[in-house]
Amino acid sequence: MKLLKKLFKASIFYSIVRLILLLVIGTSDLYNFFHYHFSNDLTWIFLTLILPIILGILFAFAIKSKFINDLGKFFLPLLIISSIIGYGFNKNYWGYIIKRPSVFSELKNSTEILSITRASKTFDKNKYQISRDTVEFKKFGYFLDLYYKDFERPFMQFEALGYIGNLPSYKKIVNNQKLKLTDKELREINDLIVKSSFLEKPENGYEEYGNNLSIQVIEFATNPEVDYLISENIENIENPLFEYDDKYFFVTVKSGQLSNDHYPIYEFLIEKGKIVKQQKYFYDVAGIEGAEYSRLAPIAEGLILILSIILFGIYKLVFWLRKNWLQHRIKTIGQL
Repeated sequence: MKLLKKLFKASIFYSIVRLILLLVIGTSDLYNFFHYHFSNDLTWIFLTLILPIILGILFAFAIKSKFINDLGKFFLPLLIISSIIGYGFNKNYWGYIIKRPSVFSELKNSTEILSITRASKTFDKNKYQISRDTVEFKKFGYFLDLYYKDFERPFMQFEALGYIGNLPSYKKIVNNQKLKLTDKELREINDLIVKSSFLEKPENGYEEYGNNLSIQVIEFATNPEVDYLISENIENIENPLFEYDDKYFFVTVKSGQLSNDHYPIYEFLIEKGKIVKQQKYFYDVAGIEGAEYSRLAPIAEGLILILSIILFGIYKLVFWLRKNWLQHRIKTIGQL
């Protein structure tokens, strides 16, 4: 019973801490940077969940208040219900619960890029057309808008890994016409993706947009012993530079809008002819971008806290009126 009372109080302090953190850093670049980060999940989870939980528990044990304890009896059930609904919406609409998923751990351990292939196909075609166009790269800043990044995510990861293997040469590799998949390899990858039934179907009227696909396939290898930068001219390389333990394909697929202003990004990890990992997320253009429960939950919780105070006040008022009515009734009966 004592533990439950602490939980009632902790839930209120937890939400207050989350609201304060949102007010402090919510308008800064850091907030979006951590939420949409391509590699770091822990910082966002720590700031928005772990830290508020720890502080909420500490405040619950340090502060004794019957009012807060009683208020928590109203607030905690509403908090649980709103969280289930809110995070459920987040998962259904944006594709994730807490934050945009980072790239797969295997890519974070990559040591050599073997090939980079970009291709596309229109809604009325069954075959991808490999792109031979030169890819221009903008310099990635540290604080940048990560919301609309898709094909760039693995390249940001390569830059974050520093001078390992040939990773810093990704700009040259993507434009090296020798380091491309064959049509057969690309077709095999497409068959795996189609058979996975992981791609979302566009709404009625959006088939032409939603079935226009662009794909980027990064063939890479991992070897923990490779920890230095190569010096060979990448334009003349056609074969792997190092021995490797494992080889993977990191596949990014994007399409046109599935519904009004709503776009998908799919990521697959393929090893030995099988999809071993897959994830997807969505973004809006001129829609409700940024309206994610995982980002705005502290505001919702603040409103729920206000509602809880109102309900608690009504409960106390009803209880007081009933008590006075009973006392008056007893007094009246006693006078008869």
